[in-house]
Amino acid sequence: MTTETSYSLPAIPYLRLRFHLRAEHACTLPGYKGSLLRGAFGHALRRTVCVQGPKHPCETCMLRSQCVYTRLFEPYIEGEPPRFLRGLNTAPRPYVFEPVDRSPHYQPGDILTFDLLLFGTAVELMPYTVFAVSSMAEAGLGRQRHRFFLQQAFWQEGTAEASAVTEADSEQGGQQALWHPLYDGHTKKLTGTPQAQQIAPGEPGSSAYSLENGCTLRFITSTRLKFRDTLSKDFTFRMLVFKMLRRILELAHFHVPEAQINWEFHDLLVAADDVRITANNLEWNDWVRRSNRQNTSMKMGGFTGDLTLEGNLTPFIHLLRICEVVHVGKGTVFGNGRIACQLKLHKSEAVE
Repeated sequence: MTTETSYSLPAIPYLRLRFHLRAEHACTLPGYKGSLLRGAFGHALRRTVCVQGPKHPCETCMLRSQCVYTRLFEPYIEGEPPRFLRGLNTAPRPYVFEPVDRSPHYQPGDILTFDLLLFGTAVELMPYTVFAVSSMAEAGLGRQRHRFFLQQAFWQEGTAEASAVTEADSEQGGQQALWHPLYDGHTKKLTGTPQAQQIAPGEPGSSAYSLENGCTLRFITSTRLKFRDTLSKDFTFRMLVFKMLRRILELAHFHVPEAQINWEFHDLLVAADDVRITANNLEWNDWVRRSNRQNTSMKMGGFTGDLTLEGNLTPFIHLLRICEVVHVGKGTVFGNGRIACQLKLHKSEAVE
């Protein structure tokens, strides 16, 4: 028996930026740079915008609700959140780092490439993020403060990975992403005006399309999902859907003021019971990140690999597509929880 649902997700505007940092001298950095980039970015952003000084605690700052640093890097919950979100200490960060290359070694002139995604109201803070990236490159990356130079930045129009496309789209090569110049390091000027993107109902991969066959869900980067206070790679599709919903609704509530959020998603969870995980090829991996704030090393375990799903996935295509952009689970700011959906779709009669 298939459960019908008409649940609608809120749209989350986002902006994908790509940065090219040029190495100034030979250096060695971690292969996966999500934690390194996020930490260096936070320090540079605070140096750039904080008027109280780096030693002044944000918690007691009278400007924290308007400060670019706290809005982006350390967003506090102002007022009473909805019942569903009670218990959170801070709001989810409205950004994600996605390292593109994993080379550990750089020679002078080599390019380090990474993407930075901004969500909701963080999109309007784009100029500050570009300036902070330039500042962090000049200050140096890693413990040895290896200096880089922000050579170029771009913004993306369209979808980078058309992982959920119709058969007709596939014949034409799928959706094509366009990269537009945003910043030139030699002139130190912004050279473009980016436009926020969003996954909206009606796009390929959204609920305006019906699913013909199953789905392979790839977890590309280390994914940390906690169930009953325990990290695990064993879960049902319903449990995964709940984590995805929570990620999207939290971002929408705190960072998309105009979002229309439906907190009654029980029917969607019930529909998830009709989807089976027929193959679980997830593998657990541990990695360690250094927390300068806590002056300690932290173990960051997570899983990567594939899940094979079977059942009526049509109600979840939009959910999966949004999570391809915003990621899922804990540590998303480092690039954790990046997923890709390999779907075979055909247009439903309603949109033909």
